[in-house]
Amino acid sequence: MEKRIKVHELRSKSKQELLAQLKDLKAELALLRVAKVTGGAPNKLSKMEVSLKTEREKKREMYFPMRKFAIKV
Repeated sequence: MEKRIKVHELRSKSKQELLAQLKDLKAELALLRVAKVTGGAPNKLSKMEVSLKTEREKKREMYFPMRKFAIKV
């Protein structure tokens, strides 16, 4: 499907189109979750991992910034 969904595109769609798109995206998410559990194809899992990992990394960087003095090895 689409990589990103823009707000102006959503506002221009009717309620039926939005419900159909929501149904499609939920089905795709369910397939990705099943593929993750069963160890499916890596290219499908990468779609899910990129978005989750980046959000997780952003939060971690925001709440726990790396201290300069703690990097001494």
